[in-house]
Amino acid sequence: MRIVLTALAAALLLAVGAPAALAEDPTDRLGPLTQRVRHPVYLLHLQPSPGRATVREPGVVHIELQGDWSNVWEHWTLTRSFGMERIDFDMEVLRLGASARVGLPLGLEVGLEVPLLTMGGGVADASIQSWHDALSVDNGGRNRVDDFRFGYRISLPETLEWGVEKAPTMALGDITVDLKGRVLAPTRQRPGLAARLLLKLPTGSLKRGTGSGVPDIGVVMMAEHGWGPLNLYAQVGVLGLGRVPELAPLWRTSSFTWSFATELMITPIWSFVAQLQGHTAFLKKVAHPYLSRSPMGLMIGSRLQLGPVDLSFAMEQDILNGDPTADVSLVGSVGLQIERKKR
Repeated sequence: MRIVLTALAAALLLAVGAPAALAEDPTDRLGPLTQRVRHPVYLLHLQPSPGRATVREPGVVHIELQGDWSNVWEHWTLTRSFGMERIDFDMEVLRLGASARVGLPLGLEVGLEVPLLTMGGGVADASIQSWHDALSVDNGGRNRVDDFRFGYRISLPETLEWGVEKAPTMALGDITVDLKGRVLAPTRQRPGLAARLLLKLPTGSLKRGTGSGVPDIGVVMMAEHGWGPLNLYAQVGVLGLGRVPELAPLWRTSSFTWSFATELMITPIWSFVAQLQGHTAFLKKVAHPYLSRSPMGLMIGSRLQLGPVDLSFAMEQDILNGDPTADVSLVGSVGLQIERKKR
């Protein structure tokens, strides 16, 4: 947490000292980072990632490759009045995604994302414990189980027994399609607004832990505005979560989603980004606080624009230390924008 506060203080000092002319034009903004709750249960459902409240011109195509690595640890047993509740999530998750977005006439933009998921015991357990020891931070029980093990199971007494026995390797997740429409184009004087409709298709496998097996739908509103080198982004919306019969006691049918990001333009092609994202809890009837609470993740990273190529790298941390957000995540992306040929 001390590192996070230091980074935010540095960003504030840069904002005061940076020349105001760097990002006066809204077209100079690079935008927020790709972010989602990377807990394996939350990855089963739709999670709209933050983005700019703008749409591309008709015929403009943007292709992006994303990579997320996360370490997840929740291993608990809780005695309830009618039995034992057991939670066992001990893994590392690698999520690779390929997305494409195309500008359409009438201020519209269509998008498609195809994810691939790999889960396993991982390689970082010992390193994370050493880091905790160096900071004199409690390991939370990590040191009481074997390193590099894989665990994926929820047991609710008299209600539910569900888990994944074999870790998936490069398995297809749930594909998402969306349509974004311009509500208000951003200018120097006014904010930009856009609306987005998303549909998650059941292409993943519930048995393998790569998808819920049912579709989800979401509607979000997006906003952005800037003052000199400082840009702000916000997103709020509602998610409709599909439920398969065997997991109906565990999942809620809806969730409120939100995100807030601030971007500081260091140069016209390089920015520093800090953002928060979360949802109301996807799960119900879970007594363990680590799964029953609403998740919140803090991400800090950087974006770089090199002509038609855009790059990003970031780290996300569970700042509440008691919710479904992954303990630590590393996130990167590389994108390519293909402009429409002029006649």
